[in-house]
Amino acid sequence: MNIPDLLDLMDLYHLVITGTLLVLLGVTVANLKFFRRLPRAEVWSARADSDWPRVSVLVPARNEERCISACVESLCQQNYPNYHIVVLNDGSTDATGTLLADLQTRYQHLTVVTGSPLPDGWVGKSWACHQLSQQATGEYLLFTDADTVHQPDTLRAAVTMAEQDNLDFFSLIPYEELGTFGEHAVIPMVHMLYFSYLPNNLIVQNRRTSFSAANGQFMWFRRQAYEDVGGHTAVHNALVEDVFLAKVMKGAGKRIALVDGTHYVWCRMYTSAREVTDGFSKNFFPGTGYNLPFTTLFMVHLVTAYVAPLGFLLAGASLAYVVPQLAIAGAMRWMIARRFQMPWWHAFLQPATAAWSILIGVNSIRWAFSKKGAQWKGRSYQHRRTI
Repeated sequence: MNIPDLLDLMDLYHLVITGTLLVLLGVTVANLKFFRRLPRAEVWSARADSDWPRVSVLVPARNEERCISACVESLCQQNYPNYHIVVLNDGSTDATGTLLADLQTRYQHLTVVTGSPLPDGWVGKSWACHQLSQQATGEYLLFTDADTVHQPDTLRAAVTMAEQDNLDFFSLIPYEELGTFGEHAVIPMVHMLYFSYLPNNLIVQNRRTSFSAANGQFMWFRRQAYEDVGGHTAVHNALVEDVFLAKVMKGAGKRIALVDGTHYVWCRMYTSAREVTDGFSKNFFPGTGYNLPFTTLFMVHLVTAYVAPLGFLLAGASLAYVVPQLAIAGAMRWMIARRFQMPWWHAFLQPATAAWSILIGVNSIRWAFSKKGAQWKGRSYQHRRTI
């Protein structure tokens, strides 16, 4: 192949990458309009206390001494007239149990239960959530992680959202508190997947299960719909139980949604680069259903769309090739940062975000095919097909 042919291939390569990024930019711009937010207080201000349905708030907790008190206290202080809270202590070996015992003496509508041993074939979080569901008495169920903190009006906003949109299930994206560079670099990739790769209106309007998304930090169910699909038993062996439960709900004809909850819920998901890497390694490959060709293709996309343009720029390639690509990626990150209350300088992080995500993807595949499997919170999970 001669030099002119190579130049033609390079032109084609850059056209394909630029075109792909423009499509993703279009999805991002559309989601600025279509990505719903939890409703504000004026929507429910005239509603009488007796008209609010009962809500069961369900919190799985395993070694959560760093955050469990803030989470439970924020839930116990909800401005909502008809709810109860159940926290399951899932074999914690730190101070979680002691902290929960103290909280239970202070809040009458808080119940703390001790989890049963993990059965064969179950993932820890799904087993904990299944046990919690058996303690529920509400018309609505909220499963929320122990590292979340909730504004006092969160339950009122969630009930209003579910009733106004006739939703059987919805999940939300909280405000993510970011500390270390690893958190700033990697965690917003989740926001990008939600906001740049999936038109949000299709989650509600399109019946294909492939147009499904969820965030396990906050999962809201109409109880009857949850029971109709078998609850967490339907995803008992799924490491990424939130996304697969959303698919199960949609596959059963239920109405689902993913919304912006940054004004109501806060979360510090991880606190170090190691936690970020391990946490996302647990989810990356399983999140694709252990589809190796698709996972590999996505990592190639990350390289070609976000990492290679910076490499070409540093290597002295034509600015006409790479500047538009870097600018489009930066524009997407800037819009996402502004929408979800993250720093403006995230607009310059996408090459680092993509590179780190690729390393996480490789590690996730390595874990899946190792003898120990994925590692999380003292448990090992072998590579298995998700139901």
